[in-house]
Amino acid sequence: MGKMKEVFDKLIKLQDVLLKEFKAEDELKEIPRELNALKAKYERLERSLKEEKENIENYKKTVEDILKNIEALNRDKEKYEGQILQIKTQKEYEALTSEIAQIEEKISLMKEQEEDLNSEIVKLNREIENQEEEYARLKEEIAVKEKEVNEQLENKKRELEGYLKEKEEISSGLDDEIIYKFEKIVKKKDGIGIVSIKNNICMGCNMILPPQFVNDVRREESIIFCPNCSRILYYFEEEPQDIAI
Repeated sequence: MGKMKEVFDKLIKLQDVLLKEFKAEDELKEIPRELNALKAKYERLERSLKEEKENIENYKKTVEDILKNIEALNRDKEKYEGQILQIKTQKEYEALTSEIAQIEEKISLMKEQEEDLNSEIVKLNREIENQEEEYARLKEEIAVKEKEVNEQLENKKRELEGYLKEKEEISSGLDDEIIYKFEKIVKKKDGIGIVSIKNNICMGCNMILPPQFVNDVRREESIIFCPNCSRILYYFEEEPQDIAI
């Protein structure tokens, strides 16, 4: 019985260390969360800048093509206007002036396209300028945050190493399979992996346990798990009540 009492004492101490270990592990995951969010924002902004700069280049190329087409159309228009003096019939005159009118309409539409594209280029350049300011600010913020996070991670890792060492010392002499199961129970059961039985009731889940089962726990011959909540059980010896005289 004394040996099992020692085991239970170790498990209770181990439970406290496990809670600290699990908390430190969670904090290790949480510490870089804000930094990772900043980096994700930075990468999205970087992609956006690249896309908008590519759009500007494409717009400029389209404007160049439009200007070349307008130039070619103006040459055709000048050629047709030069032929007007040589026309001899009304039909030829009407055909030629119709051709010139169509060219002028095409030129007008192309100039509108050119203006729209140039307006879009100006708009994109303004957006890029604003984004580049944000990009530079984010880069500086990430550099500062990264240093801060690395320091916090190092401190937390040292803290965790201390808990792991303490866990190893407490676990000395305990069965590896019991330690493995106990860690899983503590993690799943809100940090409580070992509880007492009082008045035939499991203090973990408040389930009433059969008398024979309680007697088995009370004998402390082996480690017994609650059939309802799976926590390790030990018997809490009630203090004798003072008898009123």
